[in-house]
Amino acid sequence: MRYFFHIVDKYGLSPDESGCEHVDQHAAMLHARRIAEELAKAGEFVRSSFVFVADTAPGLSSGRD
Repeated sequence: MRYFFHIVDKYGLSPDESGCEHVDQHAAMLHARRIAEELAKAGEFVRSSFVFVADTAPGLSSGRD
């Protein structure tokens, strides 16, 4: 399944428009954690920042309404 990893920080939302494939939600969450760790090491991630994981591209409905 394709997951999208949007970054939310003091500047707002940085959408992930391409996403990447993961076998399940757990694998996607581990990937999100790695993204956050890499950004923190680079000094670009602060306490108020987070990685928002979605299973739809930005601006698209999941069809679950």
